[in-house]
Formats: sequence, structure tokens, C-alpha cells
Amino acid sequence: MISSRIFIFLFILILILDPRLSPTLEAFHGILQPAFGARQAGMGGAFQAVGGSVMDLESNPSHLARVKRTKWELGSAIHLPTIEYNDEYVDSDPSRSYRNSTMEHPKAVLPYIGIIKPISENISIGFALYAQGGGGGQFKNIKRHTPDGRTLNETFGTNIPIIGESTKAVEDLNFKFMTMKSTFGAGFKKGNFAVGAGFDLVYGFMELKRTYQDETRSLTIPGGIRYQSDSAYTMGGKVGVSYDLTENIRIAYSYTTRNFLPMDGTMKVDGYAPERSFGTRVSRYMIWPDKHIAGISYRTDKFIIDFDIKYIPWSESFNSSKFRLEDVWVRTPIGVETNAFQFNLNWKNQTIFAIGAEYKWNDRFMSRMGYSYGNNVIPASGVSPMLGASIEHHLSMGGSISWNDSTIHIACEYGFPKKTYGGKTSDWTLSHAIYSSKEVHPFQFSYNKQMSVFSIYLGMEQNI
Repeated sequence: MISSRIFIFLFILILILDPRLSPTLEAFHGILQPAFGARQAGMGGAFQAVGGSVMDLESNPSHLARVKRTKWELGSAIHLPTIEYNDEYVDSDPSRSYRNSTMEHPKAVLPYIGIIKPISENISIGFALYAQGGGGGQFKNIKRHTPDGRTLNETFGTNIPIIGESTKAVEDLNFKFMTMKSTFGAGFKKGNFAVGAGFDLVYGFMELKRTYQDETRSLTIPGGIRYQSDSAYTMGGKVGVSYDLTENIRIAYSYTTRNFLPMDGTMKVDGYAPERSFGTRVSRYMIWPDKHIAGISYRTDKFIIDFDIKYIPWSESFNSSKFRLEDVWVRTPIGVETNAFQFNLNWKNQTIFAIGAEYKWNDRFMSRMGYSYGNNVIPASGVSPMLGASIEHHLSMGGSISWNDSTIHIACEYGFPKKTYGGKTSDWTLSHAIYSSKEVHPFQFSYNKQMSVFSIYLGMEQNI
């Protein structure tokens, strides 16, 4: 038997690699993980009507009541995405045209840990701490013109040797967003029916930097922004039910509430006024969407297969993201300064289908396979380098090794490449195609983003 001290030590080691603390992390994978837990990942995230994991506290707490022995579980998802960004600006003057092509290989380590404890024949309680999801991107040295299209001499009101008559600039972009949850839940079982509920304490943070410099990187050009949110906390919850129709067939349903995250923070704006380098307060919020999941499973002593349907109403939460500053510092593309701006995301609602299977070879070894599909939620008008592309197809496989009362789970998952093209009316296009009220060239700028991801899930559990 593995001692509880080892479990705690391993989780602390995982936390050291956490994206909020690791200086080597450059971005997050997507906005919502396709699976929570190593066993679930091996089945493609299809686990709603299976149960038996600490991460039932994330998906359906009714399954807690079916656990008959106290159980520890911990693990982590290690996401290794490949993000490719391309854009092009075509002008009648060849000297004003440019093209960018960059590829990033960030990583995201999203851990989890929890415990389930039966307190009677029909009631169990549990607690889990886990990373819910996030997004981000980091791109450097993107070729650009100055934000308002003026030369460096005109921008700074002086004669700059050699580069002063140039409008060329480089843009750097860094965006990070993450949420974590701690869930306390309980499950009750009577006959073939089980019901459960969980209380969520949610933590989130966000960071956004978008800056401009001349090609030699000796001058910071006005127009850049640097936003850092305060630590955001909120509450939420979930309910779940499950029912054994027969000895072999189980159905289940769960609902997770949306979370309102107050993301007030501080923003610094690159400009001529020295006081702007000290920053101003920002008022904003972010809504993490609610989620519906329904599933059905068929099981024998050797085999389990599960099919899930998930529905996430992104359009109600990720339609736009507004920033309101205390000071009138942000410069618009047409030259007017304002204290408010917003990102128009225009995300669509998403339906996800997942199917997974688990086969028990003997008391020691298990193997798993799974597949999931979710429609692309990001329209052309919402494509941006800052948030991950919406990957549609995921394929996974995994397995377990057990001995005594301990089990190690491992799974590998691949999200197939998905390319999205930006629209001519998107915020990203307009911010790179409008230089004044008279210079508007959206048809001269085009861009696309492609993303794929390889993920490794590791998990350990122990019955006590």
C-alpha cells in the first residue's frame, strides 16, 4: 500500500509545475479540457454514466454514493499544443506590405487531487481540487505598422536617425487565463437510484500584454496595454443523478452552474504621459459557462462502454469581453482616446459527443480507448491569437496497472489540427487595418490560426 504522505508529496510536486507558478509556461491549452482525470481521458472523456473516480466531483457527484471504501486520487494533465499563426498585409506600395508566420510549442500542466469517504451504507462525501481549464497564447516579433500608421518621427515628434521615416514596428502579444475549482460534494444512493450535489469554490486570474516597439527594439511605441487581474473568487455548484436500468445499463445526467468571476485589475498603457506607466484600475468580469451532460453506459465484469452528450452554451458567456478603465487612456484606431473597449468573441454554443470503452484483462491490467467530437465554437469574427483554436476531433487511449489497493492510470490524447480563418470584421482585423478615420483597409489584411495538441494524463489512486 502506498502511504498518504507519498500522495501529498507527489501533488506538491505537480503544483510546482502549475502554470500559475511556472515561469517556463507560455500558454494554456484551449479553454476547457476534454477530460478530467487520467481514467476519464483514456475513454475520451466519456465517463458520465461510469463513476468510481474522485473526479466525479467535477462531473457527476451522484457516483460518490457507489464508492464503498475511502479512496485517495491525484494526477495531472500535461498538454503540449502546437500553435501556428499566419497573417499578411498587402499594400499597393510593396514597402508597406508584410507577412508573418510563427509557431509556438507551449505547455500546460493542470493537476487534480481528491478524496472520497463513505460515511454510511448509502452516503459518501468527497473533496477535490483541480484545474478547470484556461487559454492563452504568446507571440513575439510580429511585423506591423505603428498603431496609427504614422512614421516614428511623427509619433515621437522628433527626428530619429536612420529609422525615423519608417512606419514599421513589431508587436508582442502575451495572454494567460486560468480557472481552478475546489469542490465539496456528497452522494446518496437508494436502490438503483443515486443523487449527488457539489459546492464549488472557484479561483481565476488573467493577464494580457500587447505592446509595440520599433524594429530595433530601442523605442516603445504608444498604444500598448498591460493588464493584470486581481485574484478572482466566486462560488458555484453542480447536481447529478444516475440510475441503473438493469444490472448492465446505467443512465446519468448532471448540471454544473455558470461562474461569475470579478476580474477587476490594473492596466498600464504605453504613452507619452509618465503617470500612465503606474497604471489605472480596470473594472470587468468574466462568466465561465454552465454545462449539461447526459450519458449511458453498458457494463459486464470485463467490459464497459459509455456514450456522453455534453452541451455548453458558450454564446451566453463568451459573446464579448469589456474593459472599463478609471482613466481615459486607451487610444482607438481612429485616434480618439476612451476609457472603455471590448473584445467581440461571438462564440457559438457547443454540443460534444464522446464515446469510450474500458476492458479489464485481469485483476492487474486494464486498457481504454475513446473518441470525442465537438463543433467549432469560434466564428470568423471571433478568431484571435489570444485564445486557442477550437479543436473538433480528439482520439485517446490509455490503461491502468493495479496492485494491492493501489492503481496507476496513464492516457494519451491527440487533438487533430484545426485551422480557423479570421473574418474581415473581426476585432483582430480591424485593429491592424484601421490607421485613421480615412485609412480603413480591412480587405488588405488576412490571418489564420491552426492548433493541434498532444496530451499526457497521469493519475494514481489508492483505497484506504
